[in-house]
Amino acid sequence: MVIPVSVSFAQNAAPAAKTDKAPVFVRDVKFAQTSLGGQVNKWNRMQVELMSGENPDPKALNKKWLDKVKVTVTQVYKTASKKPEDWNYYRASATVLTIEANQPRSVLFYLPGDIVKRDLLPKEPDYYFVQLEVAGNEAPIFDARGVLIPAQVRAVHKDIANKVAFDAAKDAADRGVVNTPGILRPQYLVAYFDNPIVPSSPEFIREDVPTR
Repeated sequence: MVIPVSVSFAQNAAPAAKTDKAPVFVRDVKFAQTSLGGQVNKWNRMQVELMSGENPDPKALNKKWLDKVKVTVTQVYKTASKKPEDWNYYRASATVLTIEANQPRSVLFYLPGDIVKRDLLPKEPDYYFVQLEVAGNEAPIFDARGVLIPAQVRAVHKDIANKVAFDAAKDAADRGVVNTPGILRPQYLVAYFDNPIVPSSPEFIREDVPTR
């Protein structure tokens, strides 16, 4: 059963509340259409820039490095239909092996050019959100009051930056991505060179299976 949501998922976002810094956060999200290798059609690229603080684990061998940061991105593209269940949803994950504190690194995700052309997808999705996990522990997006955590502002599209709209969007996406496994890809599953070159990326723990 589909939970009714508005066409835009959105309500006015509540002001962000002050909270402690997360061990890692999304510093920025950028979108581009880019040529890859000898491919005919341009691919859609999502660049998620991460920034880490010191490792909060007292048992960490080196507190200047944070290990096993899983980045899961979800993209939502509207269609001609006003029903969210008819929209296009894509999801993929990449797990960073380790990231150095205070050194930004970018994790990239790609939609194949043939899909972009076939479905007339613009450069940027209508909605997106980024979920982070550190060593299996999910980083919160909202505080206990349901207010967006300041460090997570760039992790969520502005139109779903309040808890009600976000939950509706995520619920629809959780159902929608079962129809598109493996289409949105983390950078290590893309065999072609990107042009132009993007900022340096971290090393990854390979997980060569679709994320649902």
